[in-house]
Amino acid sequence: MTGKEFNIIITKLRPRLIGFASKFVKGGPSTPEDMVQEAIIKLWKSNELQKVRNPEALTIQILKNVCLDYIKLKKNSMEELNPNYKTYSESNPAQLLESKDSLDRVLSQIDSLPKDQMLAIRLRDVMGYEMSEIATILDTSEGNVRTLLSRARQKLRDKLIKQ
Repeated sequence: MTGKEFNIIITKLRPRLIGFASKFVKGGPSTPEDMVQEAIIKLWKSNELQKVRNPEALTIQILKNVCLDYIKLKKNSMEELNPNYKTYSESNPAQLLESKDSLDRVLSQIDSLPKDQMLAIRLRDVMGYEMSEIATILDTSEGNVRTLLSRARQKLRDKLIKQ
């Protein structure tokens, strides 16, 4: 693959990659951009680039690993959300606080799931990926993705009921 072909592919993928990274890391718009840039550099340096049939899947796999490394390194969690980014229809401050607390509780429980289950939940329920796309990203079968989602949702239900 030539540099020009690589640039064309990456230019098409970049918005989707940034959206993917922004769901995993926080810290402003530059952090997902940094994650995407690092993944692109790793992809370019990869020896597998010449023989890969689906560069998008490989790029997302690399980006997933970069984001997970960042989360582990910085201990970056999704427990806190800035309520200024949300538009609420309720005007009652008590309802606003309750909504934010509920969301924080769900996000913290998602973060406590095993890595594959957490990724499956985020990719499917938060980001809206299809089962086949999730299977490619997680390097597993669609049946296993369904199993991961089922188990993750059950664990979330159990944890949220106990709280």
